[in-house]
This record gives sequence, structure tokens and C-alpha cells, in this order.
Amino acid sequence: MAEVSLVLRAPSANRVYAQAAGGLAVAEARWVLGAHLGSVPALRERSIGGMAALEVRQDHGGTATADEADLGRLLGSLSSALGVLDVAEEGPAGTAPLLRPRDLPGTLHHSADLETILRYPGKTNEQFTAMLVNLAAALSTRRAGLFDGALALLDPLCGRGTTLNRALRLGLSPLGAEIDRKDVDAYRTFLSTWLRDHRYRHTLDSTRLTVRGEQLGTRLEVEFAAEKKALREGRGQHLTLLGCDTTRIGELLPSRSVDALVADLPYGVQHGSRAGGAWQRSPLEVLRAAAPGWRSLLRDGAGLALAVNRRTLAHDQAAAVLAEAGLRLLSPDGAFRHRVDQSIDRDVLLAVPTDHPRAEELAALAADQENDTP
Repeated sequence: MAEVSLVLRAPSANRVYAQAAGGLAVAEARWVLGAHLGSVPALRERSIGGMAALEVRQDHGGTATADEADLGRLLGSLSSALGVLDVAEEGPAGTAPLLRPRDLPGTLHHSADLETILRYPGKTNEQFTAMLVNLAAALSTRRAGLFDGALALLDPLCGRGTTLNRALRLGLSPLGAEIDRKDVDAYRTFLSTWLRDHRYRHTLDSTRLTVRGEQLGTRLEVEFAAEKKALREGRGQHLTLLGCDTTRIGELLPSRSVDALVADLPYGVQHGSRAGGAWQRSPLEVLRAAAPGWRSLLRDGAGLALAVNRRTLAHDQAAAVLAEAGLRLLSPDGAFRHRVDQSIDRDVLLAVPTDHPRAEELAALAADQENDTP
């Protein structure tokens, strides 16, 4: 007996991204559902009434399981999900199926403008950012924390906070690091304005960031909640933004405290980062300098999702650098490949610490999918 659901795909404002969205939706669902459920349902792109959709077909022999009860929440959390329809009855060939809308539990805690209102050159697509967060969380042994706010998420190259805002909408209390002071100031201004406009009770505290007398930059701490009582009782959300070089964050945060790491690595085209005391445009050098510090912050059961430009960072090079830092690259080359523009051929690298308790299971999942890249 098969249970079939259709995840309607939300339109993307980015025309180029929209062309790749179908294949990316399949790839994301394979990893997210496979990691959460322990097996991968049959997945394919489908069109219903002229709307693009992802078909998810599960065979369960007529016996409902706890995992299947959670399927709706997982499907609704996929980055491109607009809604979920269950196929109540398949009609004869050439006719439309009978569909039943599925009621989905809410996973987002704040309005969409937290992610969409801030615009600037080079901003990462919100749907793509949501996918990175989902993938890193799925690889973590503490993946359930994505839905109850307990997942500790770090973006060590956070720019103007696209990933941080996604994490906040999910109810998380994220950590970020960014070396560019202009970006840090811009994000502080945006977030404080957004909190005021939406009448959240909040506090913002900016202090100097020092290590053994050396000033590295600034530290922004934000706490907020819908009600004053919740904020006073410590039941609000918290955000920490370190305005410093990503290679130094291992000295500033507690070791083994992060469950999921999400980063959009410099593409070597218009992005830069500081490594070895100087501005670098080589993503490989940035990754080599930063990965050991990142690894020191990760729990053994953590997951990583790194966006890269295949034109400037080869898959085998990234695998070697990650391995040197005690991280195992799982995703095959091109698993999430899609074009951004003429100079950026983007992919996603999924990795875990080498001593991750589910490393072999996740590696087997990657091997099963290696021939099915989008």
C-alpha cells in the first residue's frame, strides 16, 4: 500500500534559480527525508493543474508509524514547500487524481519579511538558504531541535544575516560571525528596526570582542520575545553575532556546542574573506584556515552544509581540506549543482565530523543517491 503526497512548489522570485528548483527540491527531499526517516521515499517531479510539485510516494504495508506521522511536518518544512496535498484516490490514466489538503503544523514563528525585506547585491536566495539550514539540521543527531528551537546553529560567514534570519523564523537562537564591519552594522540596524516595527520586546547589547587583551572586533547580543514577561523569564530567542575573522571564532565560543553549521563560502568572484592576516579571494585557502576552528565548535553528531562555487573550489580539494580538519564530506560532486550566473556554478557540500555516530549510515545514503544527482 502506497501513501502519495504532493508538495506544491512555491514560485521563486529569482528566475535563474527557479529553473533549477525542481531538481534541487528532489535532492533536498532525498537527504532530509532519508536522514529523518531512515529511508528515502520514491521521489519525482510532477505537475498538477499547471503547478509544479514534488511527488513523495511511501510504501508502508498499511501500518502507520511514528515516522510517517511526522512526514507532514517534514514535507511542510522543505525549502520550496507551498503546501502539501495527499492523493486520496488515483483516477484512470489521463484524469486528475482526487486530492486532499494536508493540515501542517506551523514551523515558522515570525513574518516572512524578516527574510525578504532586506535587499543588497550578492544576497543569497531565501529558498536556497532555507535548504542549507534543512540539510545541515538533517545530518545532526539533534535534528529534532529544528522544530522545538533547541538546535544550535552557526553561520561562520554570515554576511548581512540571511541564514540568521531564517534560523530566527524557525524559532532558533543562532550564532553568526562576520568580518566586514559594514555588514555587521547593517544587520544590527535592520534587526533592531524590524523588532521595533513588529513591537517585539527586545534588548540589543554591543560590546568589544577581545581575547587575551587583543581586540578582534565587536560582539552583538540580541534577545527578544513577543511579551515582556517571556523576555524577563528568559523564554525569548537569543542571537549572537561576532564581528570578527571566522578563523578566530574557535577561541570565542564554547567547544563542542554547535549542532549545525551553515556557510555560504566565498565564491572567488566578488566575495572575499580574511585568512592568514590578509584578505583572500581563494575559497580553498579560506576553508583551509577556518575549518579546524569550525570543527572545534561542533558536537560529534553535528552536520554541515556549505555552498560553494565549483569553478573556484573543486570537490576533491574541499574533501581533502575537510578531512584534514576531521570532517567527512558525504555528498557526491554535483549533488546540488545549479547555475547562479556566468561565473558561479553552485553546489552544496554536506559533511559531518569523522566520529559522527551515524557517519556510515549517512555515507550509505549518499552512495545510494550518487547516480541520481539533479
